[in-house]
Amino acid sequence: MIRSIFRLPRYYLLQIRRLKGDPVYLAKGFAFGVFMGVLPLVPIQTLLIIPLSMTFRVSTLAAVIAGTMISNPLTFMPQYYITWKLGNAVLPGRISWEHLEEVLLAVSDEGLLNAVATFSHLGIKTLTVLLTGGALIGIPAGLISYFFALKFFRTLRVHRLRKQKLNNKKK
Repeated sequence: MIRSIFRLPRYYLLQIRRLKGDPVYLAKGFAFGVFMGVLPLVPIQTLLIIPLSMTFRVSTLAAVIAGTMISNPLTFMPQYYITWKLGNAVLPGRISWEHLEEVLLAVSDEGLLNAVATFSHLGIKTLTVLLTGGALIGIPAGLISYFFALKFFRTLRVHRLRKQKLNNKKK
């Protein structure tokens, strides 16, 4: 178990390095995935990322990879707590952590369809608090990740072009 946790970042890096395309297109997809990954929408996150990334014309694959990097079974409870805390600070007194924790435990123990049904019963107050906190974290995180991803994908492209030139010279 511990070993697989340490292998996870290398796995994600390998997935990102295998992406091909325009660096700006990939970086926009990655940033969108980070933004969506921070939003507390765990049961339906990927279902939203795919059509929205196509609508916004960003890399769907980069967005899905970034979304799962940010929001996964290891991070979703602390992520919900932080978004709740921040959202509750901006919109005070809307929901208690005990209520939210009870729902999250139910969501984590159920299958996808039951989790979506449970999540849909949270109510508008709860969703407003969570989405507000998530947006306050997600917008800056997405913007920052865009510039890091753009640098990464541009560097990767230069590296690939050099390698291709070397391979062409050998032939």
